[in-house]
Amino acid sequence: MNENLLNARLDGQVRRDVVLAQYSSFGIGGPARYFFVAHTPTEIIRAVDAARECDLKFFILGGGSNILFDDEGYSGLIIKDECSRFAICSGGSISAQSGAVVDKMVDAALEAGLAGLEYAAGIRGTIGGAVYGNAGAFGHAINEILEKAVLYTRDGGITIVDNEHFRFAYRKSSLSDSGDVVLSVKLALRPGDKQKLAEIVNERRRFRMERHPVGLGSAGSVFKNLRKLEEPNNVTPAGKILEEAGVRGMRVGDAAVFEKHCNIVVNMGKATSNDVKTLVAMMEKAARHKFGIDLKREILYIDP
Repeated sequence: MNENLLNARLDGQVRRDVVLAQYSSFGIGGPARYFFVAHTPTEIIRAVDAARECDLKFFILGGGSNILFDDEGYSGLIIKDECSRFAICSGGSISAQSGAVVDKMVDAALEAGLAGLEYAAGIRGTIGGAVYGNAGAFGHAINEILEKAVLYTRDGGITIVDNEHFRFAYRKSSLSDSGDVVLSVKLALRPGDKQKLAEIVNERRRFRMERHPVGLGSAGSVFKNLRKLEEPNNVTPAGKILEEAGVRGMRVGDAAVFEKHCNIVVNMGKATSNDVKTLVAMMEKAARHKFGIDLKREILYIDP
């Protein structure tokens, strides 16, 4: 790998050995071999091109809220997405760059009296990451409001795609297989009653404050909820399954099952990625032993 070439392609803005724990809501992660902050979609494209030219693996990092970095760090290029601009458009839509923070977009939609995004109140991630994982809560998800997106494709092209392109499923999109990169999105919202929207937003945030860890590192839900193919609206919370499987109180090192929610693992101070992975495996085993169920991880493990 030609480090000089990488730096030349990115105007000397590549940093070395940046500790990733500071960019993860888990507070876990070793040093990235290379780290670059992109402030515009053009810079994301340049960084992706540079990584490909240098035969270097890369990972585009948004809010860092649903991932687990390894203690060994990352041997490729971390592209930190700081493309955070968004705007309310005529006709009741929001256009946003990939690094726009979802919770800030919720506030903007509320101020404009637009409905459709209020379910996402309190979600800490970016809209690009939300599309990648079809992020959702309270029975709703991003696929319900995504109108179109601009992608940088694996073969180096820029294309505009509609909702169907992503083949959305529960907490999943085609992006995990395609290798395409989200540059921007357009969300289709609708007029709503501002007072009622404010009540929903406040209730959602209050719920998260009461049920989710405050002051402790975590990555949100560890496992996906269970849905029956023949009854997609019939959802069994993974937290309920795990609680009945007896995971409450489980702990490995400084990684522990959160006392208020059995589908959340928290960093009690100095948890390692190994602590978390071992604990998650124990939780999986407990659910399998009790119910014969194989839970699917929602947290994304980033290999070193």
